Amino acid sequence: MGLIGKPIDLAYRAVPESLKEKVSQALYQVLLQVREHSRDTVRRQALYDSISQKVGLDVSDKRNLDRQPLKVLDRAAQQVLSAHRQLAVVQGGVTGAAGLPGLIADIPSLYFLVFRCVEEIACCYGFPADSEEERDLVLKVVNIGHYLESANKRKGMLEIESMHEMLRRGAPVKDLERTMVAKSLQTLSRQLSSRLVQRKLAQTLMIVGAVIGAGVNAALVSDVGTTAFHAYRLRRLRHVAEQRLERQQPAEPGES
Repeated sequence: MGLIGKPIDLAYRAVPESLKEKVSQALYQVLLQVREHSRDTVRRQALYDSISQKVGLDVSDKRNLDRQPLKVLDRAAQQVLSAHRQLAVVQGGVTGAAGLPGLIADIPSLYFLVFRCVEEIACCYGFPADSEEERDLVLKVVNIGHYLESANKRKGMLEIESMHEMLRRGAPVKDLERTMVAKSLQTLSRQLSSRLVQRKLAQTLMIVGAVIGAGVNAALVSDVGTTAFHAYRLRRLRHVAEQRLERQQPAEPGES
């Protein structure tokens, strides 16, 4: 879809502004709800139970989760992504038959899947979205996952790495910054609505009917989930590397 930019641009300009605004407002309401209640949608215990059965340890204890090899966590994250991709095919097939005009009704159920996919992948690697800062990061991952252009996605991944570093250092988030984040939801909803409509239009150039909804929604969940997979996997690798470095640091004089 990223290769057919010009026709999509032309088609996007033809979309009524009223529809674009409705999509933006629908996304804004979803983002507000997700930010307030996202943890309620995540099947964290079921996810940890599944991993625990495979490794023979209770990984709901973070110490046990931290001891798991990367391949175990990768497999769990890929299973989360695969399950949500399949759900998106079913969900998109049901809601996508109406095409672009049916997008408003499609948004709540679609983004329920999108955010849950990201947050469950984050849980797999030991970074649940339990704090304001972690929820900000989830929003960033969702945003970057919408990019169709590789150059923009690479730039966005660097921004995610910068946020990882701030979280690692425990950089405080000031009240003003929190207010700015809250206000940025409106801007983010406009950005996401633009990219979502473009994805729908791109798929319309190739296939029709309910397949449009199934294809676009599955592609979106897959793209955002893959972004989350690489972002949190890299964070996990760095976390492990930092722990090893700390263990290798020579003790200060006077320490045992």
